Amino acid sequence: IVEGRVDIDAATGKLDYQGKPKLTKSRSLLAQLFTTGVEVQGCVTIGGYVLLLTALPYLLIQVPASYMVTRNSQQDSEELGDNEYFWSLVALLMSLTGFCCYLLYQLQSSRNGNDVAKNLRREAVTHKAVVDGMMSLSAALGQFVVESENWINSESFDNGDDDGVGGRDEKYVNMMGHSSSLPTEVYNKLLHILHPIFIKYDSDPKDGYLNPREMRYLFRDMHENISDTQINTLVHQFDLNHDGRISFEEFIHAMAYFIKNSYNRDIIRSISMGSIDENGIEIMDSQSLSFDDEEIEEIPKDLANKSPELQQAAIKRRACQMLLLGTTLILLFSNPIVAVINEIAVRINIPPFYVSFVILPVISNAPEIISTQFYARKKTRKSITIALSALQGSAVMNNTVCLMIFMGLVHFRGLAWNYSVETMVILGIEAALALFTKKKIMTLADACVIALLFPLSIACIIFFASFGYS
Repeated sequence: IVEGRVDIDAATGKLDYQGKPKLTKSRSLLAQLFTTGVEVQGCVTIGGYVLLLTALPYLLIQVPASYMVTRNSQQDSEELGDNEYFWSLVALLMSLTGFCCYLLYQLQSSRNGNDVAKNLRREAVTHKAVVDGMMSLSAALGQFVVESENWINSESFDNGDDDGVGGRDEKYVNMMGHSSSLPTEVYNKLLHILHPIFIKYDSDPKDGYLNPREMRYLFRDMHENISDTQINTLVHQFDLNHDGRISFEEFIHAMAYFIKNSYNRDIIRSISMGSIDENGIEIMDSQSLSFDDEEIEEIPKDLANKSPELQQAAIKRRACQMLLLGTTLILLFSNPIVAVINEIAVRINIPPFYVSFVILPVISNAPEIISTQFYARKKTRKSITIALSALQGSAVMNNTVCLMIFMGLVHFRGLAWNYSVETMVILGIEAALALFTKKKIMTLADACVIALLFPLSIACIIFFASFGYS
C-alpha cells in the first residue's frame, strides 16, 4: 500500500491514477494518511474471504485441544498428543481438501477467464509487447481473435489470397455498421490496444483517419510484413465512403479481419527490430507512445517472437525448473536455518519461538515480498491488484500446505498441539485483513494499522504467555 499509493481527489474521493505525478511527495507523511491510497478490486475482496475460509482447520485442532487442556490441565505433552490424534488427522484432511479446492478454483477461474489478476497481467503484457514492437499483432492477438468463432461465418474469410488480404468481402463489410459485428470481447480488446496506436499514427494530417501512408508506418512498426499493395487493398476493402482513408471504427474491423486471416494462414511472422526498413524508409518510433498508467515488464527477448503456444510451453518449462531448484535449496538449507535460529536465540537470551516468529516469515515469504514491491511501485490499478492477489495466494498456501504438514507431524509423530494464543492471533489477523479488503480504497492510514498487526501479535503472545496461556 505504501509503495503503490496514489493521491485521492478531495472533490470526488477517487484515486488519481491518471495524474502526473500520481503521488504528490511534497506533503508530509502525516498529511498523506487519508489523502493517498490504493484501489481494492473485487478479486482481492474475494481473496480475503478465501483466506478466512482456508483458516478453518486451525479451529478443528485448537478447539478440541483447548477443551482437553481445560478438562485436565495436569496431563503431559505425550498424553495430550494421544488425545489429539484423531483431531489432528481431521485437520490434516481438511487442510488437504482446502488446498485441492483452492487449486481447482484457480484452474477453473483461469479456464473461464475469471482469474482477474492473471488476465490483467496478460492483457498488459500483450499491450506493452505490441506497442514496443516486440511482437507482431498477429502473434500477440491471433489466437484470441481466431478462437472467437461465433462472430462471423468462417467462409467469409476464405475470399482472400494467401497474403491475408484479399478481395472485397462484401458480407463482412456490410456488417460493419456497428460494433456488434464483432464479439464484445474481441471488439473491446482491440479497442483498448488499438486506440492509442491509432492516435499515434494519425499524424500527417491529424484528422481522425489513417491513410495508406500512415497505415504503412503502423504495420512496419508493428512488425507485420505486408506490402504497399496489400495495405492499399486493405484500406480500400474497409473504406466504406471511398475517400481513401479509414476511421477508427473501420480500423478496428480491418485489423480484426487482417489478424484472423493472417493467423489462420500462418504466413505472418515477426521481423527483426530496427529503425530502418528494407526500402530505407525510417520507421516511426513506437517508444514515443504514451499509455496512461501502463508500466509492465518486458517479455524475455528469446520468447518475444514465438507464438503464444510456444511461449506458454517455454514458460512452463522454466517454472518447473525454478520449482525444482527452489525445492532443492529448501532441502539443503532448512535444517541449518533451524540450527542458526536456535543459536541466535541462545546468544541473545530470547526464546527460539520469538526469534523464529520474526525471522522465518520474512525468509519463507521473501519471493512474494520482493515481487509485490516491484508491482506496487508501478502505481496502477492492475499492478496493485496483482500485488495484493499474490500476497493472498501466499497466505492461503500457509493456511493449507504448511498447516497440512504441521498436522501431519502432530498426527504421525504423536506431538501435542497447544497453541491457543498463537491460533487466536493468526485467525484475528486474517479476519482483520479480510475486513480491510472489503474497502474500496485502502489508505496510508490503513497501511499503518496493518503494519502494526505484526508487532502487536508478538506482544499479544508474550502477554498471554506470561499468564501461562501458551
